[in-house]
Amino acid sequence: MEKLGIEPSLLLAQIINFAIIVVVLSKLLYKPILSMLEKRKREIEESLRLTDKLRADEEKLLEKKNKVIDEARREAVQIIEEARKQGKEEEAAIVKAARNEAEQILVKGKNELNTVREKMEKDVRKSAIELATLMSKRLLSSVMTSDDKHKILAKHLKELEGLEA
Repeated sequence: MEKLGIEPSLLLAQIINFAIIVVVLSKLLYKPILSMLEKRKREIEESLRLTDKLRADEEKLLEKKNKVIDEARREAVQIIEEARKQGKEEEAAIVKAARNEAEQILVKGKNELNTVREKMEKDVRKSAIELATLMSKRLLSSVMTSDDKHKILAKHLKELEGLEA
């Protein structure tokens, strides 16, 4: 080996030095680096697992939020429809009450009109009777005797009473 320029004692010393460096590096650096890499790998896996869990939770929350929004919209539509229905019912009730009131006012007006008309008819009849009586008295006082007057007057009063009834 000497022909190649290699000295066996130097080669042996280098091998021993290499072995010592490998042992020292494996004890001091390799194992701590490996454990640090393993720890880092576990942390990354845990982070990925948490990220997946958070995504799943986020999707569930988004789905739940959408359900709540949809339910709120349905309730809002239902409330609006109920309010419209109630409004229409109240409108119909108000219109019905107004019609009933108008009808009552109309009936009351007709009744008052009939009462006034009947009173006026009675007053006209009474005036006509009084006028006829007065005219009969004047006419009879100048032409007839007192007995004749009473007979004719009684006859006419009976006829007028028959008309009144």
